[in-house]
Amino acid sequence: MNLDLNDDQQLLFETVDSAVGRDYTMGGRASATSSDLGWNARTWSTLTELGLTGLTIDEDHGGVGAGPVELYASLQAIGRHAATEPLLDGVALPGWLITDLGDPTQQKELLGALAAGEATIAVAHAEPGRAWDAAPATTVTSQDDGSVTITGVKAPVAHADQASHLLVTAVDSDGRTQVAVVESSTSGVARADGRTADWTHASQVTFTDVQGVLLGDGTADVTAALRSAFARARIALTGEAVGLMESGLTLTVEYLKSRKQFGVPLSTFQALVHRAADLYAQVELARSMALYATATAEAVANGTADSDVLTSTADDAFVFVCDAAIGVAEEIVQLHGGIGMTYESEIGHHAARLVGITATLGGVEAARRRAVASDTVLRAPSALLNNADAA
Repeated sequence: MNLDLNDDQQLLFETVDSAVGRDYTMGGRASATSSDLGWNARTWSTLTELGLTGLTIDEDHGGVGAGPVELYASLQAIGRHAATEPLLDGVALPGWLITDLGDPTQQKELLGALAAGEATIAVAHAEPGRAWDAAPATTVTSQDDGSVTITGVKAPVAHADQASHLLVTAVDSDGRTQVAVVESSTSGVARADGRTADWTHASQVTFTDVQGVLLGDGTADVTAALRSAFARARIALTGEAVGLMESGLTLTVEYLKSRKQFGVPLSTFQALVHRAADLYAQVELARSMALYATATAEAVANGTADSDVLTSTADDAFVFVCDAAIGVAEEIVQLHGGIGMTYESEIGHHAARLVGITATLGGVEAARRRAVASDTVLRAPSALLNNADAA
C-alpha cells in the first residue's frame, strides 16, 4: 500500500496550503471565528474558485468526483492554518448523505448548490444528553401531502447559523431512522447560536412541528448510510488533525529558537529539545495512521476492499490520532508558556482545535464504545490491505 501522496495530490495540498495561508496569517483564525460568518469569506471564495467545494461531489452535479486522498490533502492544508472553512461539515458530509439517500431531484438541487459554493448544509444529528450512536429522540411524522413534520432538539449542530438547509436525523412511526431535509428559514425552527470550545460556530436547533421532506423515499438503509458517512468524516478529520499538529510543532520549534531565557535561546536546553523530538515522533506516527485509514477508505471507494472495514478502521485511526492530538496540544501550549493559553495566540487556536476534534462526531468515547461492542478488538490488525495479493 502506498501511503505517499502522488504528484497531483501533493500539488493539490500545496495549492490549498498557499490559498488558505494568504488569509490565515497572524490573528486570522481569531478574526474568522469572531465574525458573523464564522470563517473567512475571501478564503471560501478562493476555495470555491479552485473547485474545492465540489471536490467530493460527482461530476454529474458540477463537482470534481475526487476521493478520500484528495480530501485528506485538502483538510491537511486547511489544518495547517487552523482554518475554519466548513469544507467537511458543510459540504462533504452532507454531500455523502445526499448522494447515498437523496432522489435525483434532491441530488440535482442540493449537490449542485454545494458544488458551486452557493450554500452549505448542516447535518443535525447530535442530541443533548443522548449517546451519538443511539436512535434519535427527534421524531418525523408523515403527512398526507407527502411532506413530514419534525419535532425535537439537536445540539451541537456545526455551522447551522449559515446553512441553507439542515439534514435532520429522526425516527419515524415505525421506529426506523430517517433523514429529513429542512430549509433553515422554515417556520418552527428555533436556533440558539454559540461557539464551541475551539471557537467554531455551532447551534442548538429546536424543531417544533417543522415541515420538511424525507431525504429519498424513506425505504433505504439510512442507518448504514449514516454509519458510512460518519466513518468517512472521521477519517477526513484525521487529515485536519495532522495538519494542525505539524504546523503546531513548527510554530513551537520556531518559538524555542527565538525565545530567550537566561540570555540564551530555549532551544539550547536539552530537556526542551527532547520534548520537541518526542512531539515530532507523535506527529509522524499520527500521520502514518491517518494515511493508512485514508488509503483504506480509498480502497473501499474503489471496490478493492470490503466496506465492512471502513467503520472499524475509521474508529481505530480516529482514536489513535486523537490521543496524539491531546498529547501534542498539551505540549505545544506548555512549551509556549502562558501565551499559549490566550485567544490571541496562534498556538492557542491550534491546541483548541486539536482538542475540539477529539469531541467531534461523537468523539473518542463513541469510537471506543463501538470498538468494544464489535469483534474487531479480537482480531489482529493487518499491515496491508489485500495481503494475499501482495505476497
